[in-house]
Amino acid sequence: MAKIRNTKSKIFTSFAWIIALLILVIAIIVNIVVAKLDFNIDVSVQKLFSLSKTSTEYLDELDQNGTQIDMYFLMDMDELANDGTTRSLYRALVEYDKHESINLIDFDPNKDEETLEKINPDNVYTLSQGDIVLFCGDNKRHINGISMYSTTSNYDNNGNVTDSEEFFTGENVITSNIKAVVDGFLPTVYFLTGHGEKEMMDSYDNISSLMQSKNYRTMPLNLSDAGEVPSDAEIIILASPSSDITAQEYDKLSKYLDNGGSMSVFLSPNGGEFDYNNIQKLLNPFCLKIEYDFIRETDSTYHVSGDDTTIMCNLVEQEETSALYADMQSLIESEFYTYMPKSRSVDIDYTGENIASLETGVLINTNTSAVAEPYGGTYDSDIVEDYELPLAVYSEDKSRNNAKVVLFGNGEFIDDEHISDVSYLSSYYVYLATVTWMADQNLDMGIGAKSAATDYLSVTKDTAQMLVFVFIALPVVIMVIGVAIWLKRRHS
Repeated sequence: MAKIRNTKSKIFTSFAWIIALLILVIAIIVNIVVAKLDFNIDVSVQKLFSLSKTSTEYLDELDQNGTQIDMYFLMDMDELANDGTTRSLYRALVEYDKHESINLIDFDPNKDEETLEKINPDNVYTLSQGDIVLFCGDNKRHINGISMYSTTSNYDNNGNVTDSEEFFTGENVITSNIKAVVDGFLPTVYFLTGHGEKEMMDSYDNISSLMQSKNYRTMPLNLSDAGEVPSDAEIIILASPSSDITAQEYDKLSKYLDNGGSMSVFLSPNGGEFDYNNIQKLLNPFCLKIEYDFIRETDSTYHVSGDDTTIMCNLVEQEETSALYADMQSLIESEFYTYMPKSRSVDIDYTGENIASLETGVLINTNTSAVAEPYGGTYDSDIVEDYELPLAVYSEDKSRNNAKVVLFGNGEFIDDEHISDVSYLSSYYVYLATVTWMADQNLDMGIGAKSAATDYLSVTKDTAQMLVFVFIALPVVIMVIGVAIWLKRRHS
């Protein structure tokens, strides 16, 4: 009888071990499969690692319609996955790639020059690691990697940053650009007329053609004949006007900026004894200033031989959080000589009452050997010397739907006469960088930004002790009791 009991005990023991091993094998297999499938459950509060309903429904519609978008990502996905600061972008790209309409192609632009040349054969885009280029049929769009994150900062009374928080805006940027490339969205750049400006077809035909090659439409616009700025206006260009805009035109442009519009203002030196009062009024909320002067270079090594008004100047490095950082840094590292012809100086009013809501910066400035001589305007001023004088500045007003303005001290460096001169190539690329920065204002799917901060679970001391008991101590106690019972039965 004892032998029968021992035989049964061995059978049950063997069966228990087999079951345990089977469970272990199944667990290992399930883990391997899940890892291969890259299966994740998003438990973050803001669903940071999942696409929104807006994106998912739109992509499902593209899947059903058989639409195909090639998404070239200029970075190795494995490198992105291993960086905790970019995990939200990595997860978003993985989710996009799950849709049949999206063909994600990741590559290292520093190693795969063939693919880089394929997606940017005419060097229309200034590409950096982490950027995205989208293709749908004959349409293509470029997404700057920096644009997929934004930072909000708080300041003390002295203007010092007290704290800041980074947000992931990439889903709204990517989905909006996917829609734009599918729809063949063509933003329009309008050249203002009616104030003695340089005409688009007569003086800016080359840059107009270039903008068209970058999927922008270009047209002249006389605001005196228009009831308002057209709704498809992506950028308004005011190029070297010889007279001020009217009060009615100011009202129309101000309304356009209130709605998140963008303007490029080029103000070449003008010896006329008048002030650009309405243009300055337009610039005041952006804390940008027009100076009534003429720049000369006193050091002959910094100007063209025999012409002290065509001067060598410097590109200014931007903050890393700026959307212009990547393009400007690329130009600075290229070490091109930067020249500007016959320019006035411009400036940023850092004491302006609206400065807290602005992102401002200087793009180009002179060497300290340059001087600013009074020229034009209605008030007396002194010669300014021994300063780096700004020749190009920009400002973005967060309180006006991210309205953007760039102000250059002349409009000649991009006209048809100068654009082919290699001396002005660097300045020309600076302006193209601002065009990219100002464009895409109409691309917004309304997908909210998500905090890129790590979510933490806060628990009390008592709760923590209970969790330790339930998930660690209790299983250990049960295991010990189970082993003790097994050993007792085994030797009984």
